[in-house]
Amino acid sequence: MFTDLFQTVDFTYFFLSALLFFAGMYFGPLAVERNIRFLLMYPRWMLKVTRRIFNHGINPLILFLLIFLLNNLSVMTSFLSGLLVILPPFAAFFTGFNVAVIGFEMLGWRGIWQILFNPVAWLEFPAAFIGFSMAYQLAEAQLTYADWQLTLTTLISLMPIYLKYVFTLLLTAAVLETSLITYGRHIPKDDET
Repeated sequence: MFTDLFQTVDFTYFFLSALLFFAGMYFGPLAVERNIRFLLMYPRWMLKVTRRIFNHGINPLILFLLIFLLNNLSVMTSFLSGLLVILPPFAAFFTGFNVAVIGFEMLGWRGIWQILFNPVAWLEFPAAFIGFSMAYQLAEAQLTYADWQLTLTTLISLMPIYLKYVFTLLLTAAVLETSLITYGRHIPKDDET
């Protein structure tokens, strides 16, 4: 069933990506506690934007499209970072870092635990790790062949894996996340009971 995935994606890169991602998650709260502002600018900006978007009770279909498109944009950007050779490890680390900063800023350490045990995250994590892994493979093609045509061939050969696995995982995650948010809106808050 997953034969093409195992044949195409280098799982050494997959585990390296996961390691860097979780290292980023570890350092995110430390950066918040020490208020390292230059590292916190982007995740704090993203938190402000997402709060503005999601706090207005938008239509579930629009919510689903936003979640799905933003997650795909993030993973696709990480995947394509391999074209610039040195970026994949930074993409993996800072994705984990940014996720942790946003979770920590919202709910403290409870936010980190909620990320780690959230069923949506366990769909998004492997999607991201596959994307990072393919970024490493693009970077490896660049370094090995130093030929844009061969790198482009590698990119084209990886796209079906992206569409079949990453796209599907992110689609499923977006459906689940939208459902949870929509359901959560109908639960009375403590001050409303």
